[in-house]
Amino acid sequence: MKKEKKAAKGKKEKKSNPVASFFWTNKRRRAKNLFFLLTVCILVVASGVGYVSNMLDSINYDDKRQGQSVNVPQDNIVDDEDVKIMKAINSAGSLNEYLYEWSNNGGELRSSKNVINVLLVGLDSATALEEGGRSDSLILVSLNKKTKKINMTSFFRDTWTYMDIAGNGRYGKMNSSYYFGADDALLDTLEKDFKIDIDYYVAVDFSSFTDIINALGGLTVEVQQYEAEYINRTTVHTIDYGPAVKLNGYEALVFARIRHSDTDSDVSRTRRQRQVISALINSAKGASFSQLSSALDTLFKYVRTDLTKMQILSYAAQALANGWVNYEIVQTPISDEDVFRTGWVGDQSVVIMDFPLAAQRVQEAIYGVGESNIVLEDDRVIPFSLVSGF
Repeated sequence: MKKEKKAAKGKKEKKSNPVASFFWTNKRRRAKNLFFLLTVCILVVASGVGYVSNMLDSINYDDKRQGQSVNVPQDNIVDDEDVKIMKAINSAGSLNEYLYEWSNNGGELRSSKNVINVLLVGLDSATALEEGGRSDSLILVSLNKKTKKINMTSFFRDTWTYMDIAGNGRYGKMNSSYYFGADDALLDTLEKDFKIDIDYYVAVDFSSFTDIINALGGLTVEVQQYEAEYINRTTVHTIDYGPAVKLNGYEALVFARIRHSDTDSDVSRTRRQRQVISALINSAKGASFSQLSSALDTLFKYVRTDLTKMQILSYAAQALANGWVNYEIVQTPISDEDVFRTGWVGDQSVVIMDFPLAAQRVQEAIYGVGESNIVLEDDRVIPFSLVSGF
């Protein structure tokens, strides 16, 4: 079972270092700085000056979850407690039975005092403040102070899974857990599937990125010919294809959300989302201070999080003081063929995930090689064998 979480303690706001210096004083800082700003801005927004503090007031703070967050902001590296070994499922008569057993096996979630796990949720609702939307994009950003790495894990929204919705079990696609149970259900489902402790979440209305991208003057991405043809056929916009195509906010949003032009399910879709993130970094790198200010002001209005304002400022101060912005950015390889398959459950096209194998890889990517508590035995059940057509 999950360890009892400690209430996070905020630090005093840092009064020095104007926000502008974060961007402009060191010209050699690479786009990693801006990656934090635009995709993990809750962790690294800037020094805690009054200007930034006022901007943070526009964020929508999730009162019902505040106080549940786990990681107390700290600078030092500490020894972690041992976690219990967890075995994969060795008996299941159907896919749903397998998913239920894995979700409810009672294994201890992997966590570390040296790691901060933040789930970024892109919503397709009218606003991130509303429940009833679906989680269109799921990216776990994990900062490891011991390995000095930042890991990005993209989860497939169409992954077929078991979910507990306020005590009622049901099966469906991963993104529907938010639709039925909002943030609590989504976090609970991901934690039980991948056996990791998620410290915080940041939910953003995905469509708000239209205004953010426009505020930065657009972005440039590589567009494949078939992607351009799909956009030109299904929208009133006409774009080119090639290694460097300039897109406005609406075009970039459509590009990131293409779903029906690929043969590899969500793999290409998550690739395009990472392309947009990288392009945002480059756009922000060349943007003026007023453009960046406008983009942040737009973004924060559409953000909901269980972080407190003091936690945000505390983490931001640590990020600047301890060089988090210089950490290596890596991605977790859970899109390999041995980890997932695409298939059908009833009349729904879904992703079938080998959760024990995927969870082991995610854990080792986040916490370090050899740091997974999942044991894969030879007699374990492979879920693909439980679905016809594999």
